[in-house]
Amino acid sequence: MFEFLTEEKPPFLWISLEGKLISDDDAKNLMDKASQFITKKTNTIVVDMKNLNYMNSSGFNQLLKLLSLTRNNGGDIYLCNINSNVDTLLITTKLNTIFKIKKNIKNLEDFKKQINYGS
Repeated sequence: MFEFLTEEKPPFLWISLEGKLISDDDAKNLMDKASQFITKKTNTIVVDMKNLNYMNSSGFNQLLKLLSLTRNNGGDIYLCNINSNVDTLLITTKLNTIFKIKKNIKNLEDFKKQINYGS
C-alpha cells in the first residue's frame, strides 16, 4: 500500500511518502497532486522517503518527471531520508548523480535550516 502527504510553504512543497510505490496508479496520483502545486512561486519539491519501503521503475519515472517539472519552473527536487533499499537502487541506476540528496531531515523547517534558506 502507498500513501503520501503534502505540505506547501512556498517556494517549497514537502511530500512524505509511505509504503511501496510500485503501481502506475500510485505514481500517477503522486504526480497529479504535485503538479497542482508546482508554479514559479512553489517550485522546489522536498521528498521525505523515510517511510518509503520500496520503489520500482514507475516510482523513479515519476520522480524524474517531477524533476523536469520543478526545473522547468526554476526550482529543483531534493530526496531526503532515503532508506538503504531505495538508496541502493539510486546508486545502481546512477540516479543519485541527478537528484540532490539530504540525510536526517526532520521536517520542512529543518530542511530550510540545513540549506540556509532565508539567511
